[in-house]
Amino acid sequence: MKQWWLGLNPREQKLAAIMGVVVAIFIFYFLIWQPLNNSVEKAQQKLERQQQLAAWVDENLPKLQALQKAGGIKSTGGSLSSIVNRTAKRQSIDIARMQPQGDDLQVWIDEVPFNTFVSWLNNLNSNEGVLIESIDITEGNAPGTIAVRRLQLAKAG
Repeated sequence: MKQWWLGLNPREQKLAAIMGVVVAIFIFYFLIWQPLNNSVEKAQQKLERQQQLAAWVDENLPKLQALQKAGGIKSTGGSLSSIVNRTAKRQSIDIARMQPQGDDLQVWIDEVPFNTFVSWLNNLNSNEGVLIESIDITEGNAPGTIAVRRLQLAKAG
């Protein structure tokens, strides 16, 4: 290597030295500085999300404590499917399909008036102790109606 270096004329040695410095800076930037900087940014974003979550918990802690003192969500007897069938029948909601999914229950409804559906969900949650895990709805064929593609329900407690 030393012979190769000495074999170069001074102008080539200067050019090779400059290129070496440029390559070293390039390697430092792309292999050390940029990944480190990206990690710091991700950590800052994670910290901000955690701080927002902590603020939300602090804000909602009194509500949770009030619910605990009040006895929490009440859960009526019977299986989840029987509760859903009974309450749907009371609200004149025709369930197209129900499928158990572990402890949860998935429900499909072809078409239902929106207000009736919201009232039914409210009744399930507040009076029967049923939690709404997820929901996927679309606009129905008639005005003011919806089709429930998938509604996943779970029993509280």
